[in-house]
Amino acid sequence: MLIQAVNVNTGGGDGDGRSDLFPSTHWSVVLAAGQTRVEPDIAGAALAELCQIYWAPLYSFVRSRGYTVHDAQDLTQGFFAYLLEHKIYTRADRQKGRFRSFLLASIKNFLADAVDRERTLKRGGGQNFVPLYDAQAKEAESLFQTYSRTSNEDWLFDRSWAEALVAAGLERLLSDYKQQGKEHLFGALRIFVAGGADPLPSYGELADRLEISESTLRSHVTRLRARYRDALRAEVRRTVDTETQVDDELHELLHVLTQT
Repeated sequence: MLIQAVNVNTGGGDGDGRSDLFPSTHWSVVLAAGQTRVEPDIAGAALAELCQIYWAPLYSFVRSRGYTVHDAQDLTQGFFAYLLEHKIYTRADRQKGRFRSFLLASIKNFLADAVDRERTLKRGGGQNFVPLYDAQAKEAESLFQTYSRTSNEDWLFDRSWAEALVAAGLERLLSDYKQQGKEHLFGALRIFVAGGADPLPSYGELADRLEISESTLRSHVTRLRARYRDALRAEVRRTVDTETQVDDELHELLHVLTQT
């Protein structure tokens, strides 16, 4: 991955406080529910959207505790149902961190009583709060296997979180290119932001393949990298409460991705 493409210094905001220009985020909506300023159903919908991206990181964390594939799936689904049923999100304190920190602390508390919950919460106890798809489950297990060598379960969660955010940013970017009828162009240029096992192609080689000038190709790549930064910031912005926290999370994301 071309992690240098992530710009962490373009945020606004008012420092520690909330900027008037900072839009309502999914996490800020959830936090407001704890102060009865938002209807529970609205907060629950926002929480469900947030939890989709965190399924794999939480699953990896549960697996790192020694649970089998199926038990980890059951417990992860059960955890999300537990969050909603007991409105755990209403206890979150805006001054004590961001959504990622809240989830990690909550899953640790949840697993502390997992012996009882394993008998009663199977795949969310029949609730469909966060749908579980086979492809999603397989990708989460693959991610866990890739990084399971570490004995630090918190780091495993953070690494899975970083990978999930990057994947969501790329998916958002792909969707934009599809809407413009430029999916083929994105497929050709994706390596410049996502990286991969193969080395980057030369501009001359790729320009010939795409039948465009080298200068046009450079413009496309520059634009792609800028849009990737924006897409990644947008994904992070959903999970924090202030613009300053966006920059903090992006710094942390870079740190996690550069650790081995």
